[in-house]
Amino acid sequence: MFRLPPNLSVGGQYQVVTPGDVAALEEQLPPRSRILVKLSFAERYEGFVEDCEKAEEALKEAGIPVWPEYDRLVTPDPDGEPVAWVSYVSSPAWWTIILLILGGIFLLPILAAIPMWIVDWLFPGLIDLISTLVVMGIMFGFMMIMPKMLKGGQ
Repeated sequence: MFRLPPNLSVGGQYQVVTPGDVAALEEQLPPRSRILVKLSFAERYEGFVEDCEKAEEALKEAGIPVWPEYDRLVTPDPDGEPVAWVSYVSSPAWWTIILLILGGIFLLPILAAIPMWIVDWLFPGLIDLISTLVVMGIMFGFMMIMPKMLKGGQ
């Protein structure tokens, strides 16, 4: 879990799924807000920390502003989770630059999520529908097996 500097607290928390969600959120926030984005990966792959360091250097070279209380932009999760925390001072123009830099560094893990973003963009709600159908299929399977299991025990 990301550890905030002692003088800061969370002012709002938002669930975002696509990069466009972060851009839309930034447009609603006051200028110079502190943004903390959690990038979740399927696993903490070999070279994850090195990729975070590369991203840190590239974002600083691009001029992305750090929080005054914190000297980093990209922080690998200190608890060892497959998460990279990106903290920066907001400006609607920064998110596009951040995405381009992070996309180049974390390319393979991001590519794994792109098909889901495309499907969700083309067919909004389809991912939720598929998830619901899978859960219903599992429930149906249990309903079919349970009577046989109960009958066999008598």
